[in-house]
Amino acid sequence: MRASYVIAALTVAALWFLATQTWVPPPVGLSVFDPANGRPTLDAAERHFVRGVELRGDAAKARPEFAQAATRYDDLWRRTFPGRIRRDFRSPDLALNRARAHRLAGDLPRSILSLHDGLAATPASRELQAALSEARAAVAYPAGGALEAECRPTGVLTVGSRMSPREGGLLAGGLWLAACLAVTRFVMTRRGRWLAASAACLAGLAALGGLWWHDARVRAAVAARPLAVVAADAVLRTGNAESYPARFASPLPAGVEVRVLGDRGGWLHVELAGGAAGWLPAAVVR
Repeated sequence: MRASYVIAALTVAALWFLATQTWVPPPVGLSVFDPANGRPTLDAAERHFVRGVELRGDAAKARPEFAQAATRYDDLWRRTFPGRIRRDFRSPDLALNRARAHRLAGDLPRSILSLHDGLAATPASRELQAALSEARAAVAYPAGGALEAECRPTGVLTVGSRMSPREGGLLAGGLWLAACLAVTRFVMTRRGRWLAASAACLAGLAALGGLWWHDARVRAAVAARPLAVVAADAVLRTGNAESYPARFASPLPAGVEVRVLGDRGGWLHVELAGGAAGWLPAAVVR
């Protein structure tokens, strides 16, 4: 029984540690930056963005301002600074800022890429998930036919897209703590219901572990085929040259997401969301 109390105490301590540590980058909205590294760039990005909003009645003048803001947000996204836990400037807020700036600058493909970058860093962000769905809806997919079905991406629902690693760790710790307490009560009372409760908690813990294991496998499979986005309308061909016939009657519209399978002679071998594969010039893919 004393062992059960010790395990419970250690579990509580571990949960407290998880809850108080910064395992993910701190939120980067409009002010949280290391002054020496990020503040001037952030200020410049915001100035250009605000200027673009002020010129929204004249797209020819507004878009260059948004493009300048997007360039500076991109720079911030790539920056890091040293610390007890290595951190960078990658957060849902900054990813949204990047995506919005690129979108308002007229670059929908890069906006979609920015949202994918954000989701790679914080997969459970509901704001980024919603923004990606909205951006995908703006892509001019071919109406009807096989090409539309091949081009439209389908989301893969995993536990990592519904909760963060910290939330998963806290849930796992809570289930383990509940199991330890139930075992303790069983030892004290000898009532079978406490043993059953402990078994249920352990079963839940095993299920959660299985879901995270599946999530890791999905992420490894996705990482093996880098994501890219078609930057301009392009014909998907059956081979890596203009002389090869088109895979579909219509070109792929800008904004279509593909997975890169390989490259050869300035062409990329890509796979569409529906599974169809073909070749695109590397110059039209980001």
